[in-house]
Amino acid sequence: MLLVLAHVVAPVTDHRTGGRPAAILATLFAAAYTWFALVRHWSYRSGGYDLGIFDQAVRSYSEGRLPVSTIRDPNLILLGDHFHPILVVLAPLYRMFPMAETLLVAQALLFALSIFPITRLACTTVGRTIGLVVGASYGLSWGLLNAISFDFHEIAFAVPLLAFALTEFLSGRSGRAVAFAAPLVLVKEDLGLTVAVLGVLIALRPGSRRLGMITAAGGAIASLLSVFVIIPAFSAYGNYRYLGKGGLKAPEAALSGDLLSAGKLHLVLLLLLPTLFLAVRSPLVALLLPTLGWRLGSTYILYWIPTFHYDAVLMPILFCALIHSLVLLRPYLVGRRRRWARPTIGAALATTCLVLFSQAAAADGPGHRSEFTAAADRMVALVPDGATISTTDTIAPHLSSRTDVYLLRVNQPTEWTLAPYDDPQLKPRAADVVIRDGDLVLMHHEADPRHSPTPPRGS
Repeated sequence: MLLVLAHVVAPVTDHRTGGRPAAILATLFAAAYTWFALVRHWSYRSGGYDLGIFDQAVRSYSEGRLPVSTIRDPNLILLGDHFHPILVVLAPLYRMFPMAETLLVAQALLFALSIFPITRLACTTVGRTIGLVVGASYGLSWGLLNAISFDFHEIAFAVPLLAFALTEFLSGRSGRAVAFAAPLVLVKEDLGLTVAVLGVLIALRPGSRRLGMITAAGGAIASLLSVFVIIPAFSAYGNYRYLGKGGLKAPEAALSGDLLSAGKLHLVLLLLLPTLFLAVRSPLVALLLPTLGWRLGSTYILYWIPTFHYDAVLMPILFCALIHSLVLLRPYLVGRRRRWARPTIGAALATTCLVLFSQAAAADGPGHRSEFTAAADRMVALVPDGATISTTDTIAPHLSSRTDVYLLRVNQPTEWTLAPYDDPQLKPRAADVVIRDGDLVLMHHEADPRHSPTPPRGS
C-alpha cells in the first residue's frame, strides 16, 4: 500500500517551461481582478463586514498598534477572534496608501499571482494549449470570483502560498514546498492542519520522510497552539469563540452538523465540477479535508453555502489535483484516445468554467455609479479625519481608514451619523448640523460627556 502511495505522490516534472504565457495570463487576471474589486467598492457594494474590519486591522498595524476594529467589536483585539498576524506585512504599503482600496488591490494581485505557478505547471506537464485552458479555468473559478466579490480577507495570502507550495511539491521540490506552506500557519488558525496533511504527503515520498513528519507535526501543533493558547490569550472572552463551552455556538451546534445534508453535498459536487471530477484521482484532494471538515461539520449555514470567501483556499488545491490527475492518466491515453482526449478535456473544462462563471456572485457585475454613490462620496468627504461616526455597512469601508466607525445598528453614541434618511435604525439626536444630500443625511451631534465613544483596546 505504501509503495502505491509513494508512486502517486512521485514528482510529475523536474523542469519548468511555460513561464512566459503563465506570466501573461496572470497579468491579465491581475488587471481584471483589480478593476472589478475597485469598481465594486467605488459603487458602494463593499461592506464594513468584512472590508471595513480588515481595513481597521491593517490600519492598526500601520500605526504600531495591535489590530482592533470598532466595526467588529471595540473591546476585542482581532487576534483573539482569528489568528491572522500575516496581515502585518500590508502595514508598510498601507502606511503609504492609507485606504481600503489598498487591501482590495493587494488581494487582487495575490489571487492573480497564484495563477502563475498553476498555469506554468500545467503548460509544462500537459502542453501549452490545455495548460492555458487550465490556468484560465482556475482564474475564473467560482471560489476565487466569490472571494473577489466579497471584500478582502486574510485568506488572500493563503491562495498563492498554496499554489506555489503544491506546484513545488508536484515538481519534486519538497523543501521549497514546505517553505511556501509554512507561512500558512500565520494566515488563519485552521490552515496549520492543511500544512500537516501536506507533510503527510511529503513523508510518503522516498527520501522525504523526515521532512514530511516534521512538517506534519509542526502544522498540527501550530493550529492547536493558535486555537487553545494564542487566541484565548488575546481574547477579551478568554477562549476561542467558535469552539467549546461559552463560545459563539455550543459544541454540539458547531461540531455535529449533518455531513450529508443536501446543501453540503451540493457544495462538494460544486467544488469537484470545475475539474470534471478528475481531481479525485490525485492524493492532493486530501488537502481539502481540514477546511471541508470544519465547514461541513457545522450547522452554521454561512460556513458551507457556496458563497463568500471560504472556497477560495480550495481552488489551488483542486486545480493542482486536476493537473496531477491529468498526468496520472497519460499512460491510459494512447492511440486514438490521446488524439481526442486533450481537446475533449480542454473543451469540457472551458465550458464548465464559463457556466459556473455565469452563475457565480461575480456575474452580477461590479456595479455602477449612481446618484446614491455620488451623494455618498460628497457626504463622506465632509466627515473630518479622526472623528467617530455611526453609519451603514456599505458606507463604513469608505470611512474606516481615517475615522473610528461604528455600525448604526449597535447604537453607539458618536460625533457624527451618516445614513439614508429613511433608515429605520436612524435615531435623530440633538444635532448642531444636519445636512441632506439626495437620500442621505449627515448629522453632527452635540458633544455629550455622558456618551463618549468606547476607546478601542490595543491603542
